[in-house]
Amino acid sequence: MPEVEPEFYVGYAAAAPPRLARTLRWVAGGFLAGGLAMAWLLVRSQSPFDESRFEFLQYKPYGGTLFEWPYPLLVSGDKWYLLAGEGKHGVAGLVSGKHGANVTLAGALIESGENRMLELLPGSLKAGSGEARAMNEPVSLGRVTLAGEIVDTKCYFGVMNPGRGKVHRDCAARCLSGGIPPGFRVRDSTGRYRVLLLVRPDGRAFGRELLPYAGEPVTISGETMRTGPLWYLKADPAAIQRE
Repeated sequence: MPEVEPEFYVGYAAAAPPRLARTLRWVAGGFLAGGLAMAWLLVRSQSPFDESRFEFLQYKPYGGTLFEWPYPLLVSGDKWYLLAGEGKHGVAGLVSGKHGANVTLAGALIESGENRMLELLPGSLKAGSGEARAMNEPVSLGRVTLAGEIVDTKCYFGVMNPGRGKVHRDCAARCLSGGIPPGFRVRDSTGRYRVLLLVRPDGRAFGRELLPYAGEPVTISGETMRTGPLWYLKADPAAIQRE
């Protein structure tokens, strides 16, 4: 068997020896293929973004009946919209004293599935005309203990994607602190995620008590209520337990 002479590559040479060049091409190709395969696996392993939208700065006119509590809400025909202010602010102060009144306003739509919210354009809230409507009394669906995550509805409905989880915890806490309505994200019996608005046992809005639990897995015991398309969970802060 003829002896194979060793090949050496000298840096200032125009090209590497043939056998060494072929080996390097195979090694480089292997690393490239492995890198592409790893990138594909990482992309495939990521959870898909939630289907949502935020019509940023696209303010459109809306009209309907305004309700202050438990959280500011506009009912326009068969559509129900929670209301929020710009940035991480609620609108409780802006709608004070207008419960049950007909109004017009300009808002930017935030939407995710059946969840809807309007970011209110400052200065656009005006008295409207037409016959006012009363809020339907909530229907009790019984007491439950549910596992899920406390979210701020503005980000979760579409302003941020994803608007949930530990990566969103600090943002959620600031939004809730600013008066954005708090929601409880749970999975129902069909496997769908649903957001229940969190309210006190007397049906009123929560304050800052929820901040320590934002973005964390928790269990909450309370009474489920429904009015129109909105679901509520009436619970005492003491009934919130970290998992």
